[in-house]
Amino acid sequence: MAEQKAGIYLNTQSNKVRRVGVGVNAPGGQEWVKITDDPNAGLLAIRDEAKKKGLGAKPEEIQWDF
Repeated sequence: MAEQKAGIYLNTQSNKVRRVGVGVNAPGGQEWVKITDDPNAGLLAIRDEAKKKGLGAKPEEIQWDF
C-alpha cells in the first residue's frame, strides 16, 4: 500500500511540496494534493504539472517544504 502513496504532494495553502517515498506516510489533511506519482520529480517538472492540473495559487512559485 505504501507504494501507492509515494510521490510529490502539494500543500495548496502554503504552496509548498513534499516528497514522499516508499514506506513513508503521505501528509494528512485536505490541503495536501498529490501532484505526481514520481517521488524523484524535480521542482520545475512539479511546477509544470501543477500548472497543467490547475493546482496551487501560483504554480510558478511552488517551493520545497523542509
